[in-house]
Amino acid sequence: MACVYIPVQNSEEEVRVALDQLPRDATDILDILKAEQAPLDLWLIIAREYFKQGKIEQFRQILEEGSGPEIEEYYADVRYERIAILNALGAYYSYLGKIETKQREKEEHFIQATQFYNRASRIDMHEPSTWVGKGQLLLAKGDVDQAFNTFKIVLDGDRDNVPALLGQASVQFTRGRYSESLELYKRALRVYPDCPGAVRLGIGLCRYRLGQFEKARQAFERVLQVESNLPPK
Repeated sequence: MACVYIPVQNSEEEVRVALDQLPRDATDILDILKAEQAPLDLWLIIAREYFKQGKIEQFRQILEEGSGPEIEEYYADVRYERIAILNALGAYYSYLGKIETKQREKEEHFIQATQFYNRASRIDMHEPSTWVGKGQLLLAKGDVDQAFNTFKIVLDGDRDNVPALLGQASVQFTRGRYSESLELYKRALRVYPDCPGAVRLGIGLCRYRLGQFEKARQAFERVLQVESNLPPK
């Protein structure tokens, strides 16, 4: 059973939190995190666990509390975790905007995502994960050329940045440039062989579009093999 331990202030005691038994009401755990001024990495761990369990409202609640003005002031010197929280919210609202069918709500979600990414950039304008998030947001909005340039900024600094490689692969696929997309997916897989099955799915789709049907079939079978070997959630 995976657990995290929240240090109790002015004490050697800790509050044990079993991640598979998180309270349905996120306020309960938030009260502990705030009262004990818990490290922000614990906020992230708990929020991600809520997300993995499909408890999206609790995930959002933890992160939005963790990005509020009081937290921003108290944890002013904690840069990476603050950026990670803001980027997670940016990714969340980007996704909501991408799947929303009503135009007004779609635009509102995209505006919220942009605001979170801009706040992250104000902490560190060079952080690659923020640029990758902005690229994904632009891609979700259909700004393909701007998305390509945003991912390129990351790759100019680190040619092996896997999220940026996958972002550019998505851009090239959207453009119909399947050969370029395929090479980017393959580069990402060489850099990080343990990539999720979705990367091999991208390779299979590129090969299918290029008429390489046997290789596409092999890629799809590999996706099923990788996914079937995953531990149960």
